[in-house]
Amino acid sequence: MKKPIKELFVRFIANRCDPSEIEQVRHLLNNGGYEEEWQQAMKEREQEIILPPSLAPSLEEGKLLLKIQETIHSKPIVVQSNPKPWKWLSAAAVLLMTLSIGVWYFRSGVSPEGKLVAHKEIPAAKEQALHKWIKLPDGSSVQLNNDSKLEYPDSFEGQQNREVTLTGEAYFDVKHNSSQPFIIHTGKIKTTVLGTAFNIKAYQSGSAVTVTVTRGRVKVEDDQKVLAILTPNQQLAWNTQTQIPAKVKVDAEQVVEWKKQDLIMDDVSLEDAAKLIEERYSVKVHFNSDKVKSCKFTAAFLNRNEITQVLNVIGDITGAKIILKNNIVTIDGNGC
Repeated sequence: MKKPIKELFVRFIANRCDPSEIEQVRHLLNNGGYEEEWQQAMKEREQEIILPPSLAPSLEEGKLLLKIQETIHSKPIVVQSNPKPWKWLSAAAVLLMTLSIGVWYFRSGVSPEGKLVAHKEIPAAKEQALHKWIKLPDGSSVQLNNDSKLEYPDSFEGQQNREVTLTGEAYFDVKHNSSQPFIIHTGKIKTTVLGTAFNIKAYQSGSAVTVTVTRGRVKVEDDQKVLAILTPNQQLAWNTQTQIPAKVKVDAEQVVEWKKQDLIMDDVSLEDAAKLIEERYSVKVHFNSDKVKSCKFTAAFLNRNEITQVLNVIGDITGAKIILKNNIVTIDGNGC
């Protein structure tokens, strides 16, 4: 096995390649014949990411990752994407990632599943302070704040409850399932929901665990009793030293202000994504073709990505032609 090639692939998968190295990867991937080196690089990288094999990008999927990284480095304004080379990105709904800019994306279809210990995604200390987004096996989604981690099983099937463990701060949007409650463990505190959206802050260095509800109802309890039933704009703060709870009324939107720097597009149509882009970047979006409006995808742009990065990724996923000029985004294409 050619060790330098494997090491180059490792750097590429981790998004640590400079433009000249990306060009080397382009040459290797286009020529083919390096499946063994790619798989070895993935195995080495998996030890850092804790990414299950089912979500690890294959050699073919690496070609799309190459395309994304090239557009990020070159920062183009015009995105012209031909979907034909990437037909493998359809029903499989493959999850790829570019870690340094914090982008998660896949085509609508089968939701990604697997166990992902979020704080091990990025080994560098500076990069660990980034937000992260996770799609859970049941379709629920989680936005993690800085220096936070979430642990959860490969699947919730066959389990009485959907249980996860949080350290740090996260915003949960939980899929409704009355027969299988969703439970978050944060030290001695347990938060139970059936289907709602809420924020939990439980840093190990903090003096309290706080649960804030933005939608629905949650139950918060310790080992002995129920501490509170919370509804929207209510918060429970549980002192970790005195173990005394305090229930107060808050502005939930202010509590979750931290997550607004992330742009989450969870199983949205391109038409709905356009509205989010207009609101975030103060631009106008115009469709030259109605065929692409219904194209659905999931993408999470974390830590304030530039609009060019967002448009590049969306164009590559949907196969749409996207042009940005004078604060007007024009989208065209043949549909999905």
